[in-house]
Amino acid sequence: MFHATYAKDAMPLIRARCLLAVVFFCGSNLFAQRLSLTDVQAQPVTGPGPGLRIAFGGTVNSDMSVAQRDNRDYPQTNINPLFATSVPFNGTISYESIGFNPGFRFDFAPGYRLNQWINFEFETGCIYNTVESYTITGNATIAGAGGDTNIGGTAKLDAEGYLLQVPLMVNVEFSYPIGDGWRPFLGAGGGGMFQKLTVSTISGKIFGADFSYQGDFNQSNFMGAWEAFLGCGYQVAPGFDVSIAYRVDGVLSPDFGGYTMQNFYTQAAEFEMNWRF
Repeated sequence: MFHATYAKDAMPLIRARCLLAVVFFCGSNLFAQRLSLTDVQAQPVTGPGPGLRIAFGGTVNSDMSVAQRDNRDYPQTNINPLFATSVPFNGTISYESIGFNPGFRFDFAPGYRLNQWINFEFETGCIYNTVESYTITGNATIAGAGGDTNIGGTAKLDAEGYLLQVPLMVNVEFSYPIGDGWRPFLGAGGGGMFQKLTVSTISGKIFGADFSYQGDFNQSNFMGAWEAFLGCGYQVAPGFDVSIAYRVDGVLSPDFGGYTMQNFYTQAAEFEMNWRF
């Protein structure tokens, strides 16, 4: 009876111990898996090997101003302003610029990583901004839809159109893994930029007088360009990380149909996805 009673009383204790053992085993296994995953995430992006970066982002507001017209310095007289190929104009223009709305940017950049610190890539994609305004400074008479309009100072008019840019860059990126999957980076590159600028409508008031011009400015070019960037990435899984980056692209003295612009810069903030194969 004693042995039977003892066995009967010991059963709950044995079951409890078995349950604790199972819980401990499962918990240890889960903890080991979590630790393993953390260790994997904490590993820096290494190489060598090919890779791919795809990025989406937005560009900030910017202006493109005219530096020279027909390779001659300002001021000039008896000439047409930037989009006035068919607009009667008489006077002196000292400044012209085009303002752009914020736009979007897309990057596609295959590359090759030498090691965890250095990565090379070939970048292309598109940068798109719509035209917001046309600003003109001078002393002149312009014939528009509302009759002859005098300019005696600076006038900012509404405008419609777009600027499309396609970069073709070779970039080098320098990373500095700091542990736990984090990877700050910076870099620069050079190459070329295809650009297409159109302006279809310029309208508004010049010192109280209505002005409206249905333009047909449509020019493109391919110019030398450069890029600089910085950001920070985080490794989500082996061979894959995400990052946030700030990029600046510059085009050196872009020329549109005889109009030489001042150096033009496009700034963008991007969300990036990076694969290592």
